[in-house]
Amino acid sequence: MDRDARPADWAGLDSWWATLAQPHRLTSQSDGARVVERDRVGNWWSEVDSWWQSSARYSGPTADTSWSQVFPEEQSPDPWADLDDWWELYAQTGTDAAVRLAAVLARSNTVWSASNAPFDTDPLATDVSDGATPRGPYHPSNEVAWSRWLAQLLRPAGALIATLFDIPVEGPPDEVIREARLSNPGGRPRRADLLICYGDRGISIEVKLDDENYGKTAETAALVEHHYDDREWTHVLLLPERKRNRLDAIVSPGVEQTPDGQLRIPWTDPGPVEVRYWRDITTALRTLLRAGEIVDDHWAANAYLFCAVAEQQLLNFVSHPDAKRFASPANVVEALRPHQLTDTIDRQLTYLQQQNTR
Repeated sequence: MDRDARPADWAGLDSWWATLAQPHRLTSQSDGARVVERDRVGNWWSEVDSWWQSSARYSGPTADTSWSQVFPEEQSPDPWADLDDWWELYAQTGTDAAVRLAAVLARSNTVWSASNAPFDTDPLATDVSDGATPRGPYHPSNEVAWSRWLAQLLRPAGALIATLFDIPVEGPPDEVIREARLSNPGGRPRRADLLICYGDRGISIEVKLDDENYGKTAETAALVEHHYDDREWTHVLLLPERKRNRLDAIVSPGVEQTPDGQLRIPWTDPGPVEVRYWRDITTALRTLLRAGEIVDDHWAANAYLFCAVAEQQLLNFVSHPDAKRFASPANVVEALRPHQLTDTIDRQLTYLQQQNTR
């Protein structure tokens, strides 16, 4: 502005500004914005301060959640101190569980080292997943792949069959048939996942992971008996233990427990179907490996790797390296992880303690 300013000019400008500002809102875009009245401007910030103090006094640190806790000012002048105490206790609870698990896994390594197994450490001594890059030569991703791997272990190992199914057999089976096609006069053809065949008896295994079509198990078992009627058959449904409740809800009649503790579905046709969990497979393999009852070194290596992968992928067990990390967490994620795995850690502790006392 090139024009020289004189005192009288500023007086006129003040008068013009007062006239302009009085009817205007703080923001002209919103009809809900409040008009700042001239006689209240002086007390405006004192009102804001009063509101903030009232709000802060009765709002918890996370007021937008239904479970947030209110910290009354008279009880706790520093709500964050209380929250810190709670977090330390919460984190320590998870850490204690991880410490117990790491100790049990360390003891398990000692037990394996002193056993007749051709390996000096527990199968969980190594993290075979190793984050985004899986370790090891084989990581099956579906029922067919797991069925194939299980067949490789069953085919030469009569001791595994006898231990797993409590059947008095001598030596390996005559054959193990995978994906046996069964014609079905009353509907679609079926496939039997695994058939273990001896001279006068056989074991059919329906292999399950996430597939919950348990109703077809009875039909498949009946077709097996129809197509292979020269043998006495034992029928088995193999599934993850976490699917037990779903199995109870789907099949009728429901699962029952025999006097010797065996689970079975008491179907009348084709007869009872025994229930096995994947942990039963790994338990049997661990028992044979530690006893030194192996077919050969190749079979032992295959069985050991099966245990490691199945326990970490299907049973979701924690490896020893992970347990040690969770026992001495370096960050919040590692401190929280044991809480997310509470049920799994409890199951794993029971599983390992039972193994170590065999």
